[in-house]
Amino acid sequence: MCNPRRVRVRASSRLTRMWQEEVRRTGRASAEVAGEATLREEFGTLLGAPARRAFEAALGADTRWTWHDDTYRLEIDGGTIVYHLDTGEIEMTARLSDIVTAEAEVTRTLQGTVEVNASAEHTAKYFDDGWAGLSKSVAERTARAQAQERADRDAAEQIARQEEQERLAGRRRLDGQRDEIDAEAHAEAERRAAAAVERRRGELDRDAEARLTEARTGFLRPVHEVLAVAYRDAIVQYAREHGVQDIQVDETGGTLNIQFEMEA
Repeated sequence: MCNPRRVRVRASSRLTRMWQEEVRRTGRASAEVAGEATLREEFGTLLGAPARRAFEAALGADTRWTWHDDTYRLEIDGGTIVYHLDTGEIEMTARLSDIVTAEAEVTRTLQGTVEVNASAEHTAKYFDDGWAGLSKSVAERTARAQAQERADRDAAEQIARQEEQERLAGRRRLDGQRDEIDAEAHAEAERRAAAAVERRRGELDRDAEARLTEARTGFLRPVHEVLAVAYRDAIVQYAREHGVQDIQVDETGGTLNIQFEMEA
């Protein structure tokens, strides 16, 4: 055995790692949409002149109807009935409404690459005669393994620190853009809601047209009620003008009965 010798070995480690940070923001928008359909029919012109005058007088006396721009108007559930005094036409409008909502998600992403190079040295001893198995080749392998282990460890620690720093910086940048991203998401949601409104309006228009066709009788019921009052008043007035005193009017059960006697 002789004096030990030493061998020094340097090893290096290179690591590359990609990182990514993102923020997602959701915008929501709502809008009201309405659809309608209108049907216009002759009415007053189908009545005799006295009946039409009585009908229009009954409209004016009925507090449910309002006078506006030479028309009598009645708001009903889901629509409007309008009587045009100049033409004698009845205009029926059915209206349907709905609320449409839309969402939009905006994602903003930041990414980068972190790269580090680390190196380390390690010294191992050996004997020229290889005493105790410590030959030069063994010492070099041992030193290289130790140096590489340390270099790898240092590189991993460095890249972890650097990656965390860059991630934090990226998060701060994204946080600074949060209001901008919110506005972008809200604008996109409003755009989608506007498109949905146009689609839904067409559907509601068609549904309103179908409803108006199916419910035409229901729309005309208030008009016929006024017409019944007009006929009642006209008949009663006629009877009184001819001296009839004992006039009996019964409006129960949805039927109008007027009884009186007069000489021919």
